[in-house]
Amino acid sequence: MQLITPLQSRSGRFTRHGRHAMLALGCALVLSLFVSSFWQATASLKALGELQLQAERTGRLDSLLIQLVDAENGVRGYLLGRDRNYLEPYLNSLATIEYTLEDVRHDVEIVRDNQEALAQLTGLITLKLRILSGEVARARGGPDAPRGATGTAGRRYMDSIRKTLAEMKSRTVAHGQRSFDASIAHVERTRWVVATLSAGALVLLTALFVVLRRQIALREQIADLLQQENEQLERLVRARTVELSDLASYLTNTREAEQARLARELHDELGALLTAAKMDAAWVVRKLEPAALAPHRERFERLLKTLDSGIALKRRIIDDLRPPLLQDLGLVAALRTLGEDFAKSSGVRVTLELPDTDLELPPESSLALFRIAQEALTNIRRHAQAHNVKLGLQLAPERMILRVEDDGVGFDASRTPQRQHGLAGMRHRVQMFFGEFAIDSRPGAGTRIRATLPLAAVVQGPAAAATDQ
Repeated sequence: MQLITPLQSRSGRFTRHGRHAMLALGCALVLSLFVSSFWQATASLKALGELQLQAERTGRLDSLLIQLVDAENGVRGYLLGRDRNYLEPYLNSLATIEYTLEDVRHDVEIVRDNQEALAQLTGLITLKLRILSGEVARARGGPDAPRGATGTAGRRYMDSIRKTLAEMKSRTVAHGQRSFDASIAHVERTRWVVATLSAGALVLLTALFVVLRRQIALREQIADLLQQENEQLERLVRARTVELSDLASYLTNTREAEQARLARELHDELGALLTAAKMDAAWVVRKLEPAALAPHRERFERLLKTLDSGIALKRRIIDDLRPPLLQDLGLVAALRTLGEDFAKSSGVRVTLELPDTDLELPPESSLALFRIAQEALTNIRRHAQAHNVKLGLQLAPERMILRVEDDGVGFDASRTPQRQHGLAGMRHRVQMFFGEFAIDSRPGAGTRIRATLPLAAVVQGPAAAATDQ
């Protein structure tokens, strides 16, 4: 026996606490890594969003300039050619400039440096559109109307609009670049945090791998020890089972031999005594005078009936100890007589499914099958409360099957009491011939007993079957 020292005990507790601390630290690292990764992803998405918003803001400024240029070009073309088709870009631009300018106002709420420029831009655009509208109105007044759309005032306003839009675009780009640089710096910091946490997690995983390897090696050693112990225990159980099986077989055979000896002594000794007593009583009755016999005739008749009952009891006891029909007529006749006697004594309807001719079997096999059927019918008489019983013997290929079925109260076969020696005896008799014993029963559904014996073991006997196996 190996003793565990206090130092080993403290070491074991320290190891367990260390594993728990490593697991807790690992969980914290994984959680931190998850949070950092999520933080980095959020910062990256924010940077991409800033780039997209910057592109949209600068795009709206460019779109506003393009719309004004399209409006000016449309008016110029109309003034030169008096073709109303040139007014279509101008009219479309009038419809979209206001919406674009409203979007620019929303952008200015974010880029506050462009608020003054937006006010100036709004005024310039209003003046520019007013000039264009006046030019169109004058052109519609007649072919000799003056043309001023491309005049000095119009060009000055347009140049001022371009300059204002360029300044606003420059400030918008600068604001977006600052936001993007801040997001990039945030992502950079988060990357180092993630790298540090990943390195810590990798170190922790390596340590856990080493610990798990040691645990696996220890478990393998324990499993080997348990397997060795189980094999030793299995050998011991197998040896004890063989001993108990041999002992049970020996006791069964001894009991059968003792019953056979007792049956022979009852038949020879007690039978002779009872027969002699009956003959003597009958001789006395014949020798007495009628006048002398008359007062004692009733007593002599009762004596003869008692002797007949004793002889019948002797015969019944001998039949139970060693059925003479089994030796004289064979197994089939003995089972048929057993079923008929059971039906007469119990009042239960018995259906016999037996072969038409007898089977040539060794005495041990015939006796085992007969005892199984006898014990089954005894259990039915005591416990089943059945109305119908079926007793059958079937010779199948390479096996012999004995069935006993009833429609009684049944029982839970999975919870058979341990003191059911009758069932244990039947099971052991089947095991002596290396057969299979099955009980199928449920409360209220009757009981079905099936004993299947290999034909080789039945014909040759259990010793020969054991040699074959």
